[in-house]
Amino acid sequence: MFCSILLFNVLLLGIASCGVLPSDKCKLEDSSCMIPAFQKVVPIFMAGIPEYGVEVLDVMKLDDVKFELAGLKFGLNDGTVKGLKNSIIDDVKWDVKNKKLNVVYHVDCSIKGHYTAAGRVLILPITGDGQMKLKLKNLKIKLILNYDIEKKDGKDLVKPTSFNYEYEVKDGAHFDFTNLFNGNKELSDAMIIFLNENWKEITKEFGGPMIEESAKKVFKSIAGFFSKNPIADIAHV
Repeated sequence: MFCSILLFNVLLLGIASCGVLPSDKCKLEDSSCMIPAFQKVVPIFMAGIPEYGVEVLDVMKLDDVKFELAGLKFGLNDGTVKGLKNSIIDDVKWDVKNKKLNVVYHVDCSIKGHYTAAGRVLILPITGDGQMKLKLKNLKIKLILNYDIEKKDGKDLVKPTSFNYEYEVKDGAHFDFTNLFNGNKELSDAMIIFLNENWKEITKEFGGPMIEESAKKVFKSIAGFFSKNPIADIAHV
C-alpha cells in the first residue's frame, strides 16, 4: 500500500517538470491528453532525475513505519518497494472548478523489510520479529489531491492543501514472514496460510495506516515543488 503514495508523488513531480513534458502541453481538463502524459513520466522518474532532486525510485527506500490498529501492533524498518516503474495509468481528471486532481492507476508491487508484530490479525494471535515480504497483485489506487491557487510574481501556483485516497488489492496478495512465534514452524506455517487465504480482508483492514505513515513526507515534497512551478508550466490553462 505504500506504492500508492510513492507513485502519486512521482507523477505529480513528473508532470510538473518541463524537461519531461512534450512540447505540446495538455489542457488541464483534457483527460485523453493527461493520461499518456502521466504514463510517460513514470519510467523516467523511476530511473531518477538528480537535477530535480529525484532519487532512484524503483527500488525505493521507505521511512520506518509503526502503527497500532484493530488489536495489532506492527512495525516495519529498512523497508523497500519494488515495481512502481510498471504502473499503468487508468484515468486522470483535473477538476479546475473544484480544485481537485484525480488519478487512478494500477500496479503490481512488492514490499520488503524487517517487521515486528504483536497482537491479533482478524481472529488469530500473532507475534514475530524478522523479515517480511509482501507481494500485491493489481493494486488499484484512486488519489484525490485538493489544492488552492495562489499568486506569486503575477503567476498562478498550485498550493496543495490535502489529499484523500481509495485503494483495493484486486487480484491477490502474498505474505511471507520469517521468525513468527519465535521460530515455531507449525504455528508459523499455519499463520502464513491464514494470511494468504484472507489476503483481501487483511489488506483492506491494515493497508490504510501504512499509507498514512508515509503521507506527511510525500505531501511536503509535493507542496514544495509546486510552490516553485507556475501552473502555466505544467499545462495549458
